[in-house]
Amino acid sequence: MMQSSALAAEGAVKGLPEILGVPVQQIPQCAGCNQHILDKFILKVLDRHWHSSCLKCADCQMQLAERCFSRAGSVYCKEDFFKVPG
Repeated sequence: MMQSSALAAEGAVKGLPEILGVPVQQIPQCAGCNQHILDKFILKVLDRHWHSSCLKCADCQMQLAERCFSRAGSVYCKEDFFKVPG
């Protein structure tokens, strides 16, 4: 086991830490909280990565699990996306 650890360390970029053997720069950061995503599932919306708990409607803050809508770079639930301004 010592050999595999040494090989993993050799492959890493010098000076940067690793998480579970993966260089930190390769682990996506959440667009909602700016933390690295180490969860089993990563959501990708508007070409940004999200923790499932961080993807929320920009208006009502409801967590978006199955469907979301976007306008001007923000993410919305169906009700708020189709809400008539007024």
